Amino acid sequence: MSKADVVQRPAAALPSQFQSGALAAAPITPANVSNMTAAKIPSTTSTTATTSSSTTTASRPISISDLITSPSTAGSKRQRNEDHKSDRTKIRATRMDFAKIMDPPIVSFYGSTPIPLPSRFGHLKRRLVSGRETVLKASWDRLLAALRDEIAHIESHGTELMPMIDFSDIEDPSKVQPWSASLKRHGIGVIRGVVPPEAARAWVEETKKYLETNELELKPPPAQDPTCFDFFWTPAQVRSRAHPNVLRAQRFAMTLWKDTKDEFVATRYPITYADRIRIESAASDGIITVNGSRVAISPQDSLIAAAAATSSEEIAQVDNGSLERWEQDGYGRAGLYNSIFEGDWESYDEWDASGRVNATPDLYNGQGACSMLRLFQGIIALTEIEPGMIKILPSPKLSTVYFLLRPFFSPKEKAPEGGPSSEKWAAYLDPSNWMLDKEQSTIIHGAVAGHAQRVTSSFHPHLELKRSLIAPPTLPEGSYIIWHPDIAYQFSNTNYSTNARPTTSSGEPASTTSMLVYAPAAPLTQQNALYLARQRKAFLRGHPGPDFDSTGTGLGSEAPHTGRLTEKDIKEVGGEEALQAMGLAPWNLGKSITMTTDLKNTSPPSTSSSSSDPKDKNNTNKKDDEESSPSADGSLTPKTHAEVEVLKLANQILFPDRFDFYMPTRAPSRAASRATSPTPSRDREKDKDKGVKDSN
Repeated sequence: MSKADVVQRPAAALPSQFQSGALAAAPITPANVSNMTAAKIPSTTSTTATTSSSTTTASRPISISDLITSPSTAGSKRQRNEDHKSDRTKIRATRMDFAKIMDPPIVSFYGSTPIPLPSRFGHLKRRLVSGRETVLKASWDRLLAALRDEIAHIESHGTELMPMIDFSDIEDPSKVQPWSASLKRHGIGVIRGVVPPEAARAWVEETKKYLETNELELKPPPAQDPTCFDFFWTPAQVRSRAHPNVLRAQRFAMTLWKDTKDEFVATRYPITYADRIRIESAASDGIITVNGSRVAISPQDSLIAAAAATSSEEIAQVDNGSLERWEQDGYGRAGLYNSIFEGDWESYDEWDASGRVNATPDLYNGQGACSMLRLFQGIIALTEIEPGMIKILPSPKLSTVYFLLRPFFSPKEKAPEGGPSSEKWAAYLDPSNWMLDKEQSTIIHGAVAGHAQRVTSSFHPHLELKRSLIAPPTLPEGSYIIWHPDIAYQFSNTNYSTNARPTTSSGEPASTTSMLVYAPAAPLTQQNALYLARQRKAFLRGHPGPDFDSTGTGLGSEAPHTGRLTEKDIKEVGGEEALQAMGLAPWNLGKSITMTTDLKNTSPPSTSSSSSDPKDKNNTNKKDDEESSPSADGSLTPKTHAEVEVLKLANQILFPDRFDFYMPTRAPSRAASRATSPTPSRDREKDKDKGVKDSN
């Protein structure tokens, strides 16, 4: 299925204020907005000429103030020979055309009508509910009752549900226990003081200089999110990811997930995922503004911004795919949500990583859609976080179950006019008003191919986003906010229902520049190591992260930028572990655990020190749960069989010229158990064959 089948809109005539350059002079009035939101977004072909001409126009060098207040302004270009310049123009035009196809149909999220998908999604939904209609309706009724209590609980406790711990206390069991209990219950946590304040301030200034010094070919941020910039290798980002405190905090958080000894996932080994950066300023001089920031003035972006600015719709986002959560080739590969679709959502364990390791969260190669396993989404605040800057829905289980089951149900009576303020609202939300659709449509609410899941107040009324989205209090610079990967969140500049900037503790509008670095926590797995190899190449070339450059053109490259950090800088910040997290250095197995692949060996595993040489073939067995000693260079060494298996795979993937080909094996305890069981010889041989196939 083509991405354009889902996203692209038919061409339509633009409102008069967008014709002949009249946009700049046309004020945004209720009447104009009505006309704009009624019009369809132009198709890709209708905007190609405009895109091509705009991408070949040079402008003055960009400054940090231009970057923050006028994200549509492109920097001047470096001088190139004519052939090179022509090639770059063609590449840029191709990329822009592709980006138009991939742009989400944002206007659709502000109405009450969800987006129909291709017919195969109707078949998919029918397959998921077939034969389970009765149990699914019963589970839906139980869910709505539980969700009603959950929303009331969230509203009554507010920011209390966002536990906080100082980085200096993460080794103190008396402080960790209540913090981790709240994190597992509500899916959110804050670690204060991860980045020292003086370091955070220095990184912000270094990044400002980096952006002001270089002549950037700036791709404007989307109108619906005007402070999220496609930079990946600024000093603030590279130093944040490499800092030992950040890696330690990620390890601390990921080890709170359910133990998965039988899965090839190493939560004690965080790796870097190069994501974007958020830069926001209070300055505003644009005609169309969203939370004080001028957006790109193009016909399509103006339609989106105008619709957003006048909408009362609450919209939150859930990362790590959208349609993939329902598809067999997505999260269905490991059956992560099977219990939910079988009518037994109570048994779903949102903290079991085993169902996520082999899932595919990006089936459509969407620009910005994450293809790496992330156990936490997170941001590092390099400036003070004010209340309202970010809001999160603290319900990792019930909210997930709800948006997964919502596409199968419809209300008997439509939503009353006036929404939640109506006296009939409670009756509208009541389970008796909702029924399982006899004929499943192609609609999956808030989901389109190649984009994150959207949760909206119209499509998901039982989540009552105005009541359930909570914001942290004022947090100092250096704080690290993390949340469960299935949780919905919203940044202030995407909260169009209020169109207001965050305020300080005194109630005044925030006036300083804010800088937030996306820093998800990702464990080492085989799939993540494969992605890390691609990301390492992007870093060395100065190209965008692989998930953010779907065309592979390297458009927006930071390669020629003065002050771009190198491998040497990463090592100075975080040492060997930081290099390993970026795939720039192999993991040292040190005194590690290995095993034989001979399933007939019934003798207990022996203990022996293994060489750090990756080609040493004389390593012997060791107990699966024995602690290993630190390596000579101070980097972390493995202590479980699963960690050893993952590290060997990762080393072979990332450094094939230095490590022999390696085939992962079963854990010793499982092999020994099978070999010593009183199974008849024929059955034992079948088990042996099955074990070999599984290991392959």
